[in-house]
Amino acid sequence: MRILWLQKRLLFPADRGAKIRTLNVVRHLARWHEVTYLSNVSPEEQSHVREMRELGVRLEAIPWTEAPRGSLRFYFQLAANSFSPNPFSVAKDTDRRLRRRAVELLRSEPFDVVVCDFVQMARNATGLNTPARILFQHNVEAQIFARHARTDRGLLRRAVMWLQWRKMRRFEARAGHWFDAVVCVSPEDQRTFQREYGWTHVHTIDTAVDTEYFRPNGALEQEDRVVFVGSLDWPPNQDGLRRLADEIWPVVRQRRPHAQLAVVGRNPQRDVRALAERPGIDVVGSVPDVRPYLAGASVVVVPLWVGGGTRLKIFEAMAMQKAVVSTPVGAEGLPVVHGTHLLVADRPNEFADCVVQLLEDRSRRTELAARARELVTTRFSAQTVARQFERICQETVEAARGEVLGVRC
Repeated sequence: MRILWLQKRLLFPADRGAKIRTLNVVRHLARWHEVTYLSNVSPEEQSHVREMRELGVRLEAIPWTEAPRGSLRFYFQLAANSFSPNPFSVAKDTDRRLRRRAVELLRSEPFDVVVCDFVQMARNATGLNTPARILFQHNVEAQIFARHARTDRGLLRRAVMWLQWRKMRRFEARAGHWFDAVVCVSPEDQRTFQREYGWTHVHTIDTAVDTEYFRPNGALEQEDRVVFVGSLDWPPNQDGLRRLADEIWPVVRQRRPHAQLAVVGRNPQRDVRALAERPGIDVVGSVPDVRPYLAGASVVVVPLWVGGGTRLKIFEAMAMQKAVVSTPVGAEGLPVVHGTHLLVADRPNEFADCVVQLLEDRSRRTELAARARELVTTRFSAQTVARQFERICQETVEAARGEVLGVRC
């Protein structure tokens, strides 16, 4: 197959879940097929162009700059979006130059399928003259805004999230119908798309993890060491860390006075950096490799009450053979069982109890961690999931060809 893949960003540095999920698929597709990766490229990403090409893709890079979150330009764009029918994230990710290049490529080369990675990129894809088109949905985007609108602090912030929810719900529902197939990442998301949007063309792939990269390395865990790993500029992670620091961590420290929490991830914002002033919290921030921090953890925590899709960070920790405590939202969409592969708790006091239980009981956390690694290594390797995506592409291309020939599929 000849695949035209539309994305907003390069996949390196692989420092957020969405990039890692796409990377796990594209890396293998590029070995089996011809993949042209059409993407915007920011000045900060220029140093990673070579890594992208080393994947085996043909890279088509369109220069682009983004207003930093929290900057005056960012808030001006957000305010201006109040008068637009499109969600802010969709308006931000729409680029006429990228779309124009897609049109040129489709006119000059015989691509079999276009993959639009995220609904935010849909305005760059809809209406293109292509034989087959697929939307890759990592989340139910409207659901994320709805959860923010219910749980965020401050009336103004909740009002903004409510407005974005309404816009995204309309846009997402309409955009998905243009594609021949939609790929999502959990049965829960599939049911939501079918129920809320009436989509009948939704396929599911599993969440993949690179089990060769994330594996136990023999390092000794540090006593009473708790680790959080995630993008620290993503609002759901920021919300979760705030609740962890305010409502959970003081209880853990009261019962385990020597407990230490390491917060690891890209681009920590001011409110996250301020958590380092709390007793027992170390905001590490961006690191080139999260594995040493996971390897040293006694417990890995996933305190999410807002979000969508599935959390790669859970499978990465499990592949490193680590005990995990998560909220139900954090583990949403993953085929994991409380008490077998991890511990799941929603209320802050219950979450704290789970963390303390595992810190106090080495054999319990060792047992959970071993079963968790067995689960991900036997069922969720990156190559296995890439084959699932490949099969959906092939079936979509064959169906589109049948329609062109007048065959009812």
